[in-house]
Amino acid sequence: MKISRRKRLEMTKNVRLEMTKNVRLEMTKNVRLEMTKKIRSMVIKIGTSVLTREGRFDRTIIGNLSKEVAVFLKTGARVCIVTSGAIGAGMTLLKLKSRPSSMQGLQAAAAVGQRYLMQCYEEAFARYGFSTAQVLLTWDDMVSPKRYLNAKNTLKQIQDWGRVPIINENDTVATDEIRFGDNDRLSSLLAILIQADALVILSNTNGLYRGGDHGRRIPIVEKMGTDIFAHAREKKNDFTVGGMDSKLKAIRTSVTSGIPVFLADGRQKNILSSLFQGEDTGTLFLPQLKKHSAKKNWLTHLKRHL
Repeated sequence: MKISRRKRLEMTKNVRLEMTKNVRLEMTKNVRLEMTKKIRSMVIKIGTSVLTREGRFDRTIIGNLSKEVAVFLKTGARVCIVTSGAIGAGMTLLKLKSRPSSMQGLQAAAAVGQRYLMQCYEEAFARYGFSTAQVLLTWDDMVSPKRYLNAKNTLKQIQDWGRVPIINENDTVATDEIRFGDNDRLSSLLAILIQADALVILSNTNGLYRGGDHGRRIPIVEKMGTDIFAHAREKKNDFTVGGMDSKLKAIRTSVTSGIPVFLADGRQKNILSSLFQGEDTGTLFLPQLKKHSAKKNWLTHLKRHL
């Protein structure tokens, strides 16, 4: 059968596009593998949107992620988990249909939910031979140089004992004047504090998309310019606090301190394994400079925050 010239040109174009796509995917995988092969210490932030389903706290996701984290722990890697969800868990236990509007209501819900949240993590990690340690931080713990160093040394000791630090803002006592605002910011500053090799932010979106969720996913971001923030689209609900803009600000804090960041869908099956095997999922934000001393970077970003 004779093929027309127009058809041949179209076929050639499709072949070239497919080859270009394959080359791009291979390059993306190589960059990701190069970035992950030396990671021995990481901070994983698990958002409320990951830990809730249809307005209710979902403990099964903690079990799934704990199983994956245990694989890294068994290789000798160190992992700190920054978890949201205390208020969301409290709302579920109290059968509240909407987020409390008052400070005392939020703090009371956090007090109810925090104990259950830790129980879920402890039981999940125990299945794989690990135990956890609860660490609750406030802004005051980071502002004071003495308390800053104490927090760093305490986290190191916890990990030396083979425990998994489960970290959250102390919502029960924090007020508007002395709070981080959201755990995205907390996780980025914590990554600097412990000089982590990488930060993983797990949310309800599989990375950053051009023009929002209906655009094309951006696999790698090389530089956090103002144009990147133009892609932010908010997807908050009664259970969540930080949106995409908050995440991008936290990511900028990390990458400008030499720490790469992965932003991915925390409900995707085997998401952590996929990220660290170089698979094309989520968005990798490349570090913009080499890591300096943690203290120097901390002071830089503390001044910006204030």
